[in-house]
Amino acid sequence: MKESDGGRPDGTTQPTEPTDEGGQAEEGGEPACWLHRLCPECDAVQDAERPAHCWRCGAALAGRA
Repeated sequence: MKESDGGRPDGTTQPTEPTDEGGQAEEGGEPACWLHRLCPECDAVQDAERPAHCWRCGAALAGRA
């Protein structure tokens, strides 16, 4: 196999994208936007989805969308 064919000098091929049983590409990873988890006062990333107060500065976070 030649390198130009997608092979490597040792004869192995390059890894492919992971797929599920149906041959579709697997989805995964972190959400694209973590903006909803940032404290508006100090920009700390909150561990909980909707905490009442910021763990770093104590700012009230209740009522945020």
